[in-house]
Amino acid sequence: MVDIEPASLPEGVKTDEAEARTLGGGIAAAARLLAIAFALFHILTAAPFFGSYPDLIQRSIHLGFALVLCFLLYPAWPGRSPGRRPSLFDWAFAAVSLVGFVYVIVHYNWIMENPAESTRTAVLLGTAVMLLALEAARRTIGLTFAILAALAIAYAFFGPWVPGTWSHRGFSWASIQETLYLSTQGILGQVTGISATLVAIFLVFGAVLQHTGGGETFVDLAKLIAGRSYGGPAKVSVFSSAFFGTISGSAVANVVVDGIFNIPLMKRLRYKPEFAAAVEATASTGGQIMPPVMGAGAFIMAELLQIQYIQVAIAAALPAVLYYLGCGAAIHFEARRLTLELIPTSLLPRARDVFAWRRSVPLFVPVILLSYFLLSGYTAGTSTFWSIIASFVIYLASATSRDDFRARCWGIVRALEAGGRSIVLVATLIAAAGIVIGMINLTGVGIKLSEFIIGASGQSLLAALFFAMLVCIILGMGLPTTAAYVLAASVVAPALIRLGTLPLAAHLFVFYFAIISAITPPVCAAVYVAAAIARANWLKTGLIATRLGLAGFIVPYMFVFAPALLWEGPMLDIVLATFTACLGVVILSAGTMGFLLRPTNWAERVLLIVAALLLIKPGLYTDLIGLGLFAGVLVAQRLRPVPALA
Repeated sequence: MVDIEPASLPEGVKTDEAEARTLGGGIAAAARLLAIAFALFHILTAAPFFGSYPDLIQRSIHLGFALVLCFLLYPAWPGRSPGRRPSLFDWAFAAVSLVGFVYVIVHYNWIMENPAESTRTAVLLGTAVMLLALEAARRTIGLTFAILAALAIAYAFFGPWVPGTWSHRGFSWASIQETLYLSTQGILGQVTGISATLVAIFLVFGAVLQHTGGGETFVDLAKLIAGRSYGGPAKVSVFSSAFFGTISGSAVANVVVDGIFNIPLMKRLRYKPEFAAAVEATASTGGQIMPPVMGAGAFIMAELLQIQYIQVAIAAALPAVLYYLGCGAAIHFEARRLTLELIPTSLLPRARDVFAWRRSVPLFVPVILLSYFLLSGYTAGTSTFWSIIASFVIYLASATSRDDFRARCWGIVRALEAGGRSIVLVATLIAAAGIVIGMINLTGVGIKLSEFIIGASGQSLLAALFFAMLVCIILGMGLPTTAAYVLAASVVAPALIRLGTLPLAAHLFVFYFAIISAITPPVCAAVYVAAAIARANWLKTGLIATRLGLAGFIVPYMFVFAPALLWEGPMLDIVLATFTACLGVVILSAGTMGFLLRPTNWAERVLLIVAALLLIKPGLYTDLIGLGLFAGVLVAQRLRPVPALA
């Protein structure tokens, strides 16, 4: 019997991402083949010698695969739906989804020649596809987003009856379906196009790296780099999460992969469960902003801004370093304050084992190749295609025997299956997001929301940034990062741009806070998972994670007011801004954790935090004052006698 097993989680772990059925028999084999075909479709259409289909056709095939797999793999009600087989409703939903997208493919020419027109059949199929897209989103990412999309549709239809300035003329049901189903403005819109041509191929690349030994090598490399320093186990979590984050767009997935190894190691060396879980959650959350391969939202950002993805990755590099520098510094100072143990030498890997060619080449060569192609100006799809091919070739070529070669072939098959299945979660999310974006554009409510933010902020950029931060964090409480970013980018980023913010800085600001919502109580998915693995109190974990990730709350303001951190402006400005920002982030960590050279008193903590904020704020005078305050605390700490140990 062929089984498709869901990703294993420790007992008690709950995430905001759905758990798939454990299928068996012929259904499992069919679902496996479908997932593999899904991954291969995206690999082939990313190939420079093949190319993608026209927009509506490429996107219809993409969502057709995704919805069929969704209804086969994900039950309507976990625990109450059939555990090892789809129900009759699931089969019916899959069939109607397939018919709906095949209709678009078959009638593509008519749709292109007759924009803003529809037939009764098209309206009926559009209604069915819309409802099934909402149902698929409910199954995979929860009820919140499905409700938001449904409210957006209701707002478009009942606009004339909405009171006040938020009312509009309203749209007929046929007009709504023409937008959502028969155009590139709704379910098959631009965001779905990004998912179908860019996000999907990167998800496959991540699955390939993970299934060819990348995850284990990342952790061992992190141990090698940080294992012998203060707070070594926690710093290992930071490094491994940053490394794994380059191939994972999910904070929850990052916590699960790294946390299973890192959290028990930290607890074994006297780290409190809440601190261990907070370290893992904070480090894993930042993985989505770490170039060269960032979360799915980064690809959407590049397309929305009509720039190359590599420009987004380059701009995000220094802010990502600042995020992890702040997190790592906070861990270092906390480890010194609590006198935590180092990792025993017996648990550290040997460099020659980590960098042995059979382990390192299949991991590093594809990542380096991807970075090279991106920096050379190739498209993200082409770069990823050749990186995947290189990964396959190297992985197979490093086999040591016929049996090993056969096992590696099956490993590639499993990687393709995992890649196909991972696309389902993103594709269903994007389809529902397309509904919301389509209705925002159709009704013009996005312009009204932007005007509301500008009016509420009194034309103050700082106040507008604060409101934007709140909106992103609130959206992120119930939505995955990509969904929160897409919605916030539609309504918040335009307001920031109108107030003078650089477009890339505005979108990165929104992206950061959509990500940071994963560690911000009361709804913090990464914290929930990490706390469950550590058997820790989630609220205490969330509060510690917020302290550890404090730099992440400040960095977005830094690059809005100092675009040099995004590599904008003269090189001297970039160097000075980077130096003062790095120093400010480290000093801020010392102040918030209560340790510099030795434990700090309250006066020293206040002075350190003030010094950090002055260094973070652009300007020569503020930098000099900040350096002076820091130097004063440093001298005071050196002159103070060391307290006797109890």
